[in-house]
Amino acid sequence: MLPTLKQLQYFKSLAKHLSFSKAAEACFITQSTLSASIKQLEGILGCELLDRSGRTLVLTEAGEKVLERASLLLRDAEDLVQGARAQNKPLCGRFRLGVIPSVAPFLLPRFLPQLRELYPELQLFLREDLSRNLMIALREGRIDAALMALPYDTTGFESAEIGSDDFYLAVPSVHALAGAHEVMMEDLADEVLLLLEDGHCLRNHVLAATGGRMLTANE
Repeated sequence: MLPTLKQLQYFKSLAKHLSFSKAAEACFITQSTLSASIKQLEGILGCELLDRSGRTLVLTEAGEKVLERASLLLRDAEDLVQGARAQNKPLCGRFRLGVIPSVAPFLLPRFLPQLRELYPELQLFLREDLSRNLMIALREGRIDAALMALPYDTTGFESAEIGSDDFYLAVPSVHALAGAHEVMMEDLADEVLLLLEDGHCLRNHVLAATGGRMLTANE
């Protein structure tokens, strides 16, 4: 016997809220229906998904693994439905796009107006977040695609390069390098570099480009 998608949806909601009452409310069902469904799911899988011994619910180790696989199955099921509906109509229906903060204000205004004009039936939902959070959301099926800066570990996903940007050095007008047309890494070895805070991929890209040899403002 296999678990149903409905059972997996209920379990995913419960894992999110860690409360039977809140999860049931989010799924528009009664708490008893949710509880019975989770019990059935545990019976089918042959393991406990939740530790109910404490004052708050906690996912067991098995529950964590099942949640990860269930999220992928639910994502694929949603893709199947969306793909079938859009078979004769490209780019229609709901599409959830994640984008990193260092890209969003520069890229989105360039293509959104044309996208609305070409695909009026497309329901585009945007989410701005850090790369690591977007990858988690993509893996869990909470977004359909992400606009990110490469290189980044995209193992398990398809990716395509849609453009490239150069790095430019900004210095005060009185700086010794202000008039230089080209700057070598050796010229920057003793300079203090202003970077985005930890967690932004652009920070790591700049450090990688400079070989990590430059002083940073938090050192």
